[in-house]
Formats: sequence, C-alpha cells, structure tokens
Amino acid sequence: MRTLLFSFFLLSLISISCESGKKDKKLNSRVGFSQKMADFDCGAFCDPPSVTYQLPADSSCVNSSQNVMNCFAWKNFLALNWLASDQRGVPDTAAVAADYGMPGDYKPTVWESYLSIDDVFASKPPAQWNLRSKNGYMKYINEINKFTDINASLPKPKLKAMLGGNVDEIMQAKGAWLTDQSGNIVWYEIRMNTIESDFVRDNKLYNYGSLSAFAAQNQGVWFPMESIEIKAAWRIIPEDQLESLKNFYKISMAMVPEIEGFDKNNKPIYGKYSQKYLGLVGLHIIRKTNQSPQFTWMTFEHVNNAPTDGKVDPSVKYCFYDPKSTDKPNQSPVPGKDSLNKPVQVVRIADNAISPEIQQLNKQIQNMIKASNPKSVWQYYQLVNVQWPENPVKDKDNNKKAPLMTGGITPKNIANVTMETYIQEKQCMDCHKNASVGDQKYPTDYSFIFLKVKPKLEK
Repeated sequence: MRTLLFSFFLLSLISISCESGKKDKKLNSRVGFSQKMADFDCGAFCDPPSVTYQLPADSSCVNSSQNVMNCFAWKNFLALNWLASDQRGVPDTAAVAADYGMPGDYKPTVWESYLSIDDVFASKPPAQWNLRSKNGYMKYINEINKFTDINASLPKPKLKAMLGGNVDEIMQAKGAWLTDQSGNIVWYEIRMNTIESDFVRDNKLYNYGSLSAFAAQNQGVWFPMESIEIKAAWRIIPEDQLESLKNFYKISMAMVPEIEGFDKNNKPIYGKYSQKYLGLVGLHIIRKTNQSPQFTWMTFEHVNNAPTDGKVDPSVKYCFYDPKSTDKPNQSPVPGKDSLNKPVQVVRIADNAISPEIQQLNKQIQNMIKASNPKSVWQYYQLVNVQWPENPVKDKDNNKKAPLMTGGITPKNIANVTMETYIQEKQCMDCHKNASVGDQKYPTDYSFIFLKVKPKLEK
C-alpha cells in the first residue's frame, strides 16, 4: 500500500504546475495521522512527525544529527501551519487533521497570528487579534525584499562593518525585488511569536533610547528561550487562476499596495492598497531553544518554485523559471532600470541542491499529509534545509560585541530561492552573526529586527 501511495503521489506531483493543476483522487483520511516511527530516520528517541498542532519540544534528541534536525524542522512546520484560534499565537485545537490545509480555507495559520514586525515596533500598542471581526482577519503586507529589516539608509561604512562583504549584494541590489513568471512581484513579511514580541514590547525596545540602554546594561539584547521569528514569501494569485491554484497553495488574503516608483534611496513608493490573494512560496522558521541558543534555522519552499541548476523537469511549469528564457539566472533587477513586471529567471544553485536524505523525508511527509487529507495544500511544500549549532554556545558565554560565535553551525549550504535568490552562496550566519546595535556593536542575538528602530523616531 505504501508503494502504491508513493507512486500515486509522484504522478500527482508531476501533474501540477505554477498556473494550473488537476484535482487529486480521494484517499481515506483520519485525524492525527502519522506513519510508523520505523518509516522515519528521526533518531531512536525522537517522536516521528505527525499532522498535529503540537509544537515539538526541545527534547534530548535535538542537535544529535542532521536527520534528527530535519524531522524537527518538519514538526515545526506542521504545527505552525495549523489554523489559528481566537487567541494570538494559539492553535485552534478544535480543528482536525482531516481538514489540514483544505483548499479555499483562507483563515490564518498559527504563525500568521503572530505580531508583524511593524506591529511590534510601533510606538502605540498593537491592535487586538480579531479573527471574528465583521470582515475576518485581513493583514497588510508592504515589503518587496526579504532584507528590508536591514536598514538601507544606514551609511555604507557602518553596513560594511556590521555585515561584512559586498553590501549591495547582501541587500539584494539596494532593495531589489523578485518577479514570478506571471509578471507579479513577490511580497514578504516578518513575524514574531508572543514570547519574542512580548519581550520587545515589555522592555520598550521599539524606542531607540530604551533599546540602547537595555543593550548596554545587558551587554547585548538576548531573546528568551523559545523565541520564534518567521519570514514568509508570497506570490500574487491572479483572481482568474484562483479556482485552480487554490488546490496547490496555502492562500491568504491581504491588503497589498501599488508601487508607484522608487525614491532617491531606491526604496519603493507605495500607493493605494487593494485586496489580493497571496500564495505562500517560501517560509523561514528560526527558533531559539536551550539546545540551540544560536537558533535552529529551517527553510521551506513550494515544490514548483524553481529547478536545481542542470536538473530541469520538463513536465513542471515553474513559478520562477522559464525553460525558454535566455536570461542569465539569479540576476537581481535594478530599480529605475528594470520593469517590476519582468520575470526573474531563477535556479537553485548546485551547491544548495536538496540532499537525497531530505528529498526522501519530504516524500514521506508529503505522503503522510496526503493520507490525512488528500486535498491538503501542504503536500506541495518541501523542506530545503536546516541549519543548527553542533557545539552550541550559551548566551552568557557568547561574545559581548558582534560578531557572535556561530556554535559550530552546520551545514554551510542553506538558501531559499525566494528569499536568498541573488546570494545563494551565502549562509545564515554569514550575516546574522554580525547583528548589533549602537556604536559599541552590542549584539542583538543574531537578529536584524532592531535595525527597524531609528533615532529619528524618538519623541
């Protein structure tokens, strides 16, 4: 039976494309479905992944091997993409696995109920979570670059000192964008779980004076354990394609602005907002635990984003790759020169190819999701890689000035084609170890979110 399911899954996966797809045949589903532990190489003492709202604990098996961490990543992905409840950051425990990822269900997931970076760093208290409002929950999204949390207006010498290397490259060519093969740009958002956002709000770290004083007093800003940051990449789902694409993407509704141009700093000038349907194409999950104080860095993508260089599947219509294009892959557009609507040719570089072990795990998890709910959109997502510290360093033992220690972070090849499109040769810690605040370079726990806090916002 398992062989039959696997064969059927491969056939159905090949049939889907970025633009359309056929409905899957129904399979028996059941609540809380999981495969036997023997099916997963997750370590002798680790529970295998299952379709559940329960976030995995930082157990004794974490940080023992790459395969264990791959399973840990999938368990985080499954839980954080459960439907949210009426309480921010809390799953809807009345929802069942048989409905997990139902097409056309636009309600927010657990991570989508987290506060956005704009809410966290607003001077006024963020609005209450209101899933049951008259119009339902509607988020606003206004970032066209995954790196917009790094302040592009900072002087180049300071950026180079903080980040190292080619600043323009790290900044994705001064805030450039990614356009899919339909001619629509990708939108990004950053969110923090309640533990992290409460820490920022309670200590008034949205205020530059408070942030500087706190960093000096504590020799850095160190997040509480179990802090989680999420970075997501979304593509526009054209309304005339909604009925077909809703079967293959996690889709959310959002208010999205028009882009009227760019200012002298190459930052976008936004116009009026309108409601759009967005399909999830990339998801970063970073989580700080006792055994991973340097965070566990987990990244996922939609299966049809782009091929690995030299391994194009002619049966797949990719979202960010055109086999007929003669454009050089992974070239960042230039503000003021290139059209927002010109598709960017994207490939996954060979050094970042998804490993055979992760490919096998992905197939197992996708089959498990499908067995739970044959219609689930989550069966069309894949783990790309997980980065974790083999020799973790406790906060108290870490450097008190940037750069921070990396804790023996492994592996060295990790990139999401929707978020590190133009810098796939870099890895998370190349930049994040340099995250800091103030002239003293007090570290900010591998996070660049505090670069949103600027002196000019002081009152």
